[in-house]
Parts: sequence; structure tokens; C-alpha cells
Amino acid sequence: MRRVAAISLAIVFSVASLSAQDDRPRMPEGIVGRVFSSLTRPHPKKDTAYILRSPLPWSFSLDNTLITTGAKFQSDISVTEYQAMGQTLMEASTVRANFENRLQRHLHKKAGLSVGYGSLRISGGLEIGAKNPGKNSFLSVSLRRPTFGATVRFIRLQEYLEGNLEVEGVPPQTFISDYPGIMRTMTGDVYYLFNGHRFDYNATQGCNVDQRRSSGSLMTLAKYLQGDLLMDRRDQFMLAVTEGLYSYTTQQVSLGIGYSYNWVTFHRDSDDRKNWKGYRNLTFNFTAIPMASVYNHMYSLEELGDGQVNKTKLNGTIVPTYTFRSGLSFSWSRYSLVGTVVYNRFGFDGMHTTIWRDNNHLKNDLKTKCAFDDLTAKMRLVVRL
Repeated sequence: MRRVAAISLAIVFSVASLSAQDDRPRMPEGIVGRVFSSLTRPHPKKDTAYILRSPLPWSFSLDNTLITTGAKFQSDISVTEYQAMGQTLMEASTVRANFENRLQRHLHKKAGLSVGYGSLRISGGLEIGAKNPGKNSFLSVSLRRPTFGATVRFIRLQEYLEGNLEVEGVPPQTFISDYPGIMRTMTGDVYYLFNGHRFDYNATQGCNVDQRRSSGSLMTLAKYLQGDLLMDRRDQFMLAVTEGLYSYTTQQVSLGIGYSYNWVTFHRDSDDRKNWKGYRNLTFNFTAIPMASVYNHMYSLEELGDGQVNKTKLNGTIVPTYTFRSGLSFSWSRYSLVGTVVYNRFGFDGMHTTIWRDNNHLKNDLKTKCAFDDLTAKMRLVVRL
């Protein structure tokens, strides 16, 4: 891994040295050229006393990312058995149980590269360091304009599952899966800034824009979140504990309004429009956006035997969702050191659901909750071209 990091750093600084000789990437012509031009187009009412757009549109970076993520599912189950008494079904017995299944939480280290042009950035990375049960990766694509932006992010992790099972009249049990489970999360968000002419959300993102003076803005955020937890169907013990349930998928759309603030502690402009020699900037960002879900559903897959699978949809109630972000950007000429910390949490609180089985001789009453969260810390070394 040290060799990979050394090669990556060599590439970044080689590209920087070439750009100093005025060999930086050229913008394509024609339709593609007009699209690229739109990515660097400033806000028409931008206040240049507060926002500075770099003349260097390209950015390349070496990323180091730490991610810890969790997934937890909890079900309160009541199983009632009915027996036929003539033409009538009479209640024979009821068993109540509480089941909790969660992904083991570990710190994942990822190394990756990012490339950006104007307000468009694509990032990707793979697991490094300690060995893990499976391949873990992430991918992020973002487009951020002066007053609005959008980001799509994918995370895939493999970890062992652990949990608790409490059945009425039976001592509680704890367990760990024999095979690792797979957790996938996808988040997509679109935001709008009310003070886009004096505040730029990109100032601590490693893009080609910086905040000259401290400023903040109210912002609205719409977010789509999907979390998948898939257990290995070879794990017969887990299938027995979950009564055949091996896959959970929750989908949620949330809306919220919050505030973001850029605190500029130091700024010095540069007269060198080619290489930006002498430029200095240190900016901190703080963002908090409380949200509430307006669409919330969960789907589960259950193995019935003989290759048959039953899919169940559960409706959820309105639940709170949280997004917090802090970041810093220290720029020295064409180079920047960018650090960000982002926390996302979304969950599912299911309505009471009744499922009849075995020709209406078994009634399952379910009340299901689940929660996904991820905490991401990223350090990025950026060179602007």
C-alpha cells in the first residue's frame, strides 16, 4: 500500500509540475465544451468580496477516508396458533419474542482518488489496512453549483452479524453469524442555498472556489436513502433465528431545512493568475440539517423452502433523520489540504403488521424498527490545475 500511495503522490505532483509549464488539460470544444463551461460559470449575482473562484478549473486529489457504519434491525413478534373447533378457529397458544440483528461496527480505512472540473467531482476508493471479511468500497459523484447541488454516494461493506433473541419463557440468547453479511447504502441528496451570492458550500470541498469572508446560509435539503442488509443464505442458524428472513431493504425520502456557515480565519489573494503563487486561505465549515421522512417503507425477503421466496412490504411512520457536517480547507498556492467529517442517520419505524400463515392457522403480529448510520472522516490533498 505504501508503494501505491507513493505512486499516487508522484502522479499528483507530476501533473502539478506539468501544469506549471502551461500544459494543463484543455477544455474540449463544441457541445462538450459548452457543458464544461457551465461547470465553471459563477453565480450571476456573486459578491466577489465574499466568494473567490479560482482560474484553475481542474482538481486532482489523493484521498484517505475513515468510515464506520452501522445497521440494526429490531422486531417485536407475537405468534398466535389457532386450532379448528368444528367450523371455528379457536386461539390455542401465543408466544411473544424480541429479536435484534445488527452489523458489527468496525473502522474501515479506504484510499482513493478524486478528479474534479469546476463544480463536478467524482471520487472512489477501496479498503486498505487490516483484512476484512470481504471487499469494501465506496463511490461518490457530486455536482455543486453556486446555489444548488446534488450528490450520490454508494457504500458497500461486509461484516459479521450479531444479535439477541428473547423468547417468552426461554433464557435470552446471543449469537454471531457464521458468514459475513453485506450492507449497502445509497444516499442521494439535492440542496438549495438561500444566500448563494455570498456563501459557497463548495469552499471546503476541494473544488475551484474559496470563501473570502465569513458567511452562512439557510439551506433546504431533500434526501433519498436506501439501506440493504443481506444475510448469507448458507447460514442455517441465522435463518432459523429469523424464521427465514435473510434480506431487509429500507427506502426513505426526507426533507429538511438547516444552516451552513463558513468561518474564514485567514485569507490572502494572489496576483498570479497562472499558478496562484502566494495564495493563502483557511476556512472552517459547520452544517446541521434536521430532517423528517415523508416516504418510508421496508421490504423483507423470506426463504420458505424449496427455492420459494416471500416478499413483504412494511409501511413506516414519520421518523427524524439527521445530517451533520464539519470541514476545513487550508489552501497554499495551488495546493489544498481538505478535511471533512459527515454523519448521516436514517431509520424505519414500522406500523403494526399482521401476517397470516399455514392456511390461517398461524397469525404473526410484527412491529419492526431499523436504523442505518455512517460516520465518515476524509482527508484530501488537492492540486488545482
